[in-house]
Amino acid sequence: MALRAVIGGRELDSFLTGKDDVAQELEQQVREQATVLGLEVRSVGIKDVILPGDMKDLMNRVTEAKKAAEANLIARREETAAMRSQANTAKLLADNPTLMRLRELEVLEKIATAGKMNIVLGPRNSDSEGLADRVVNLL
Repeated sequence: MALRAVIGGRELDSFLTGKDDVAQELEQQVREQATVLGLEVRSVGIKDVILPGDMKDLMNRVTEAKKAAEANLIARREETAAMRSQANTAKLLADNPTLMRLRELEVLEKIATAGKMNIVLGPRNSDSEGLADRVVNLL
């Protein structure tokens, strides 16, 4: 009856997170009642909490939803950090044309090492160059 009295006055979440507090309160009540009967209680504790099937399923869904929300929050933070980094890079490249040209060359190098690439360049001036003169093959 003492256990029902202690647990009945609490919300499920506060009970599950504060089992030690519940055990101390329960121990105090049991000691008082045992003393009246001439008994001595050495210790009282809560080892396991077994919830009914429906309640257990509900708690599992709540936990799953919380974890999904946390994962979503982490993903959004990472996206924000990536966007901030891209914005900083874009600003740096816009402010420094030499860095922009180096970045272009790095990208071309990566593309060229990936395999064969054909690049068709348009005429730079009004010279009448043939198409073969404008095609560059990179291996």
